[in-house]
Amino acid sequence: MDGISVIVTSTLVLGGLYMLMAAGLTLIWSTLRVFNFGHGAVMMFGAYLTWSLLDAGGLPVAVALLGAVAAMALIGLAYEFLLVSPFIRRPNGDMLVMVATLAATMLLQSGAQLIWGPEIKQLPPFGGARVEVAGAVAQGSQLVTILLAPLLVGLLALVLKRTGIGLTVRALEQNREHAQLLGIAPRRVYVFVVVVAIGLATVAGALLGSMQFISPGMGSDPLLRAFVVLAFGGAGSLAGTIAGAYAIGLLEAVTTYYFGLSWSPVLVFLAMIVIMLVKPEGLLRTKVRSA
Repeated sequence: MDGISVIVTSTLVLGGLYMLMAAGLTLIWSTLRVFNFGHGAVMMFGAYLTWSLLDAGGLPVAVALLGAVAAMALIGLAYEFLLVSPFIRRPNGDMLVMVATLAATMLLQSGAQLIWGPEIKQLPPFGGARVEVAGAVAQGSQLVTILLAPLLVGLLALVLKRTGIGLTVRALEQNREHAQLLGIAPRRVYVFVVVVAIGLATVAGALLGSMQFISPGMGSDPLLRAFVVLAFGGAGSLAGTIAGAYAIGLLEAVTTYYFGLSWSPVLVFLAMIVIMLVKPEGLLRTKVRSA
């Protein structure tokens, strides 16, 4: 029973982190039709900003995170202005945006190293609450991740379903040209999508930075995991992203518990290859059949 409880707890924590990362990626993919390769670097930069507000301002960690999210929202505006708008309307604009986000990754990583140095840092836990069930313990940042991740992504799903901006996002997802003919301004949607994605990545970075360490390269591995989540759930599907995040979390938790940490990434990426060969549209998406 203890082993099952440990696996369930690890699944909920890992799944929550991957869901926060992958939800932003799938939102950007569904509207802009590009993969944001700078997403991991954005997560890292948000974690560093949280640490700076905590270290320099002496703020509580939750308040520091809110400040970092606000600051990263401004960076998100610059991200959209510099990396999306100048390229997306050009021929092969999707490819140009992806190349620009790759350049942003190197810029953010180099900037973080110049500003904060190469030394690793760590955020304190988000609270001291502790829950123990059948021998498995979730406390501090783990508990916050388990509760906050589905809450934030669920709120995003509600916004997309029930608000005017959500309606425009979904219209642009379905058909960009028709949406523009109806008077929908893609630029407004792009700004919303990029800012929300960066906000979610910042929360994920801060939570990860309180459980592990913060370094200029900390976003690379979570970014790869987020891409695996998209492969499992289907790129562009928020429901598939949620299911894929917990599926990857479960797979990692089981393989780590029974086979050790070194085997976990091998088996996860092997499973991704199998899924892409057998069901490339994702586990929860149906294949579009031609008439």
